[in-house]
Amino acid sequence: MNEILLIKNISKSFGQNNVLKNINFSVRKGEIFFILGPSGCGKTTLLRIIAGFINPDKGKVILENKDITDLHPSKRKIGMVFQNYALWPHMTVWQNIAYGLLIRKLEKEIVNKKVE
Repeated sequence: MNEILLIKNISKSFGQNNVLKNINFSVRKGEIFFILGPSGCGKTTLLRIIAGFINPDKGKVILENKDITDLHPSKRKIGMVFQNYALWPHMTVWQNIAYGLLIRKLEKEIVNKKVE
C-alpha cells in the first residue's frame, strides 16, 4: 500500500477534555494531505503527536513501517512549522519552511526542490 505515515487509534485527553478519540488515517508516499477542522478540534494536538512533542494516551504513529510513537522528536526527521508566524517573523515563508532542511545539512538543490 506504500503508506509512509500511518496513524492508528490515536487518542489524547487533557484532564477531562477528550481532544482526540481513535483517530485513524494513512498517507501514501507522494500524497499531500490536510488536517482541517474548527478551532479547538485537536488539529495541533495531532500534529504535535506526529512530531513527537507530546505522547498519545493511546495509539501508534507509524512512519515508514516503524513505530515512532515513543521516539524522541529529534530522531523522527519530521519538520513542523507552528501556526504562529511570530516564531521567525524576520524570515520569508520559504525560509521558514527550508529551515529544518538546512539545519539537517541537505544540499541546497535538494532543499530548493523540496520547498518549491
